[in-house]
Amino acid sequence: MSDVSITGVETYMVANPWKPWVFVELETDAGVTGLAEATTHDKPRTVAAAIQEMSDYFIGKDPFNTEQIWLEMYRDEWFSKEVINTTVCSAVDMACWDIKGKVLDEPVYELLGGKVHGDRLRTYANGWYTDTGGTPEGFAEAAERVVDDGYDAMKFDPFGTAWQSMTKKEKNHSVDIVRAVREAVGPDVDLLIECHGRFSAGQAVDIARKLDEFEPTWFEEPCPPDSINSLAEVSRRSPIPVATGERHMTKHDFFELVTRTEIDVFQPDLMNTGGITEGKKIAGLAEADHVDIAPHNPQGPVASAIYAHFCASVPNFRIQELFQTYDVDWVDDLLVDPLVIEDGFMEIPEGPGFGIELDLDVVREHEYTEDQVHTINLFEKGWEGREMN
Repeated sequence: MSDVSITGVETYMVANPWKPWVFVELETDAGVTGLAEATTHDKPRTVAAAIQEMSDYFIGKDPFNTEQIWLEMYRDEWFSKEVINTTVCSAVDMACWDIKGKVLDEPVYELLGGKVHGDRLRTYANGWYTDTGGTPEGFAEAAERVVDDGYDAMKFDPFGTAWQSMTKKEKNHSVDIVRAVREAVGPDVDLLIECHGRFSAGQAVDIARKLDEFEPTWFEEPCPPDSINSLAEVSRRSPIPVATGERHMTKHDFFELVTRTEIDVFQPDLMNTGGITEGKKIAGLAEADHVDIAPHNPQGPVASAIYAHFCASVPNFRIQELFQTYDVDWVDDLLVDPLVIEDGFMEIPEGPGFGIELDLDVVREHEYTEDQVHTINLFEKGWEGREMN
């Protein structure tokens, strides 16, 4: 398709206080590089090693042939639907799209069909509750700061370290947290309730009914992702719309969600589920059943820039997750030209490709080392604090 070939790959691991970012750069014989992110919830060194181990699939290939590269990387890996493999597929795919845009001197959103939603995208805040102490009062104060920062949508997990079920006392405490946040921010702010796959179907429905009076916008990942049956039951019985998808890999999983559940919002994580090539197919599946897309994004600024281009081109896009405002104080320094986020909206980066460039001096300054945290444990007391070990 083009005269460009991929000649090499570099990976960079950057330490943040709760989940190291993995950035990937493909090199070409045209002097153009493609940037992507390959962050998972865990195992940054494993991902970086897998990218090198799977490089035979893409070194020497034409980066314009994204469908062929994706097919071969996914098909030829015997245990293909494993998150490390799909994350490698994702990173290579997205870096190829960046290369395409740079070679053609076009932003990626133009290659994906152009902007559907204007020059900026509505976002919701996550990661804002690190100093709440797990109390309703702490959550309320933090939520007020989020509104002061310009957001009119926020997500939080009020369920502590729950797994499968909660006592009545624990449930009442979680309900008190949601009540306090709703009273603090008023009726017009979207509250997105995160469950992190904590509950059995029956418990999830019971909790959703208790929270319904506070009019949450959605009830996210109420059950573990390994049970489509449980998700189907909750989606049919919950009075609150259900969102899920961050731990579902490729279009095949999302086909099951479309055909077997009544999920209202899909949350694919492009860094893990197959990149832009697969993401557009997932969005198409969702659009055919009138399901919205609100991508999962607890990742770094490279991921956020990629999502801006992807979401701009998706007709059924609803809202984008962002940690940026409540991340490490040097997060904006990672990009030569930081992302612009104002009043709860993210501007779509302009320029060829994704319109971003890593500041490698900052990347090296914050290089991930073996003695640093490799993930947070969402079932360990105090996980909300995201402290570096």
